[in-house]
Amino acid sequence: MNLRQLSHLIALADEGRFVAAAERVHLSQAAFSRSIQSLEEHFGLRLFERGPQGATLTPAGRTLVERARRLMFDSRCLERDAQLLRQGELGELCFGVGPIPAAVLVPRLLAEMRRKAPKVIARVRNGNVESLLALLQAEAIDFFVADPRLIVRETRLDMVPLMKIVGGLYGRPDHPLLQQSTATPEDLRRYGIGMVSARSDLLLHVAQTLGFDNIETFPLAVECDDLHTLSRLALEGDLLALLPQGLTGDFGMDLRRLPIAAAQSALFADIHVIWLSGRTLSPAADLAIRECQALALEWPRLVQSA
Repeated sequence: MNLRQLSHLIALADEGRFVAAAERVHLSQAAFSRSIQSLEEHFGLRLFERGPQGATLTPAGRTLVERARRLMFDSRCLERDAQLLRQGELGELCFGVGPIPAAVLVPRLLAEMRRKAPKVIARVRNGNVESLLALLQAEAIDFFVADPRLIVRETRLDMVPLMKIVGGLYGRPDHPLLQQSTATPEDLRRYGIGMVSARSDLLLHVAQTLGFDNIETFPLAVECDDLHTLSRLALEGDLLALLPQGLTGDFGMDLRRLPIAAAQSALFADIHVIWLSGRTLSPAADLAIRECQALALEWPRLVQSA
């Protein structure tokens, strides 16, 4: 048994058909079949049931495939560690970012990276947490920055907290609700709310914080992961945008925070840096995370001066 054979095992588990799996690993079907048979003989176990619909894993096969995936991951980590040691330099940085840290942290982070490591090529992937998690598991990014409360799938992750970003409801300067001392849930329902996408439990938390009993009564009008677009909608209409405190100044938009009865400190994003357990971070990734932590410490001062 060797790592190459384990990659064949994983390919057949993923593809479900010998022809497709053989093509994936660039083998003839006959050679691929011999490799799988050799594995089954080595383990003394039947790993796949063969039938007209293709190959399906047996219970023993499912167990060994999961162990094989871990071994392949560890092997790639070993190769990566050796490459980083050979390079002895910063190289590339590829990371992902959710909608809120994309607007709050990334512009400042990239500016600092350009100043401190000008030879680093930075590649930023924006997306929601599920898409970023998929990129992370495919090892297409080193880490991502987002709120881990949005993760719905179990996976082996390491993470470090950065900051809590408090949000609020914002509208144009002449919005009718800004003439009132406090906006009620009925007022909010009249104009509608725009916000980034969120899991149902977090959406319920936002709804209840703003005075609504459930998601069904919450007046979500626009769900958009681009905070600049949400800000434009609030500036050019009556929509109320749920935005991070202090962000509108960065966008150069004159939006005003709406007075509401709820405790607005309960509206926050809990931002973390997240990466795969067991995967060595590159020097560039280490530097970027340190810069994220420094910017997180600076954020309260930036908000106060906004």
